[in-house]
This record gives sequence, C-alpha cells and structure tokens, in this order.
Amino acid sequence: MDYGYDLHSISIMEAVFAKILAGKPVTVQGQGFLVEGTTEQDYWTFNENVPGFIYVSTDEGRDVFEGNLGDAEVAIQGDREG
Repeated sequence: MDYGYDLHSISIMEAVFAKILAGKPVTVQGQGFLVEGTTEQDYWTFNENVPGFIYVSTDEGRDVFEGNLGDAEVAIQGDREG
C-alpha cells in the first residue's frame, strides 16, 4: 500500500487470504507503522460492507488508507511443494 508517505505491506496466511478473496469481512493486525517517532498498531480491514474494499487504520484512530483489492499488488510467497 502506498499512502503518500511510504509503502507498507502485510503478510496474510493462505487460509485468511482465501476468506478475503471469497469476499468475507476480515481484519488483520499488521506489524505497526512508525508515525511521528512512535509506532502505532495498524489494522487492515478487508470486505467490510463492500466486497473488495480495503481500509487501513491505526489504534490511535488514524485513517491510513482506503482502496480496492482489485488495485492491490499481491505477491504470494512461501514454501510450496507439489
């Protein structure tokens, strides 16, 4: 996510990602954002009220980002044996 000041990303477990892709509402805790010298906990909410919608906020009440999952860059990583 590019919110005008920096780029941020989040790692999501495969099962959670499947729920997001299925349009189910999901909120995931991120690794925290450095804001004005302190770290604020971030929360990424997917599909809340609108399928494909992403909303990122912090525990201090900052609205960091609003967008659409269709505009997101998704990279799938991890060990896959097949």
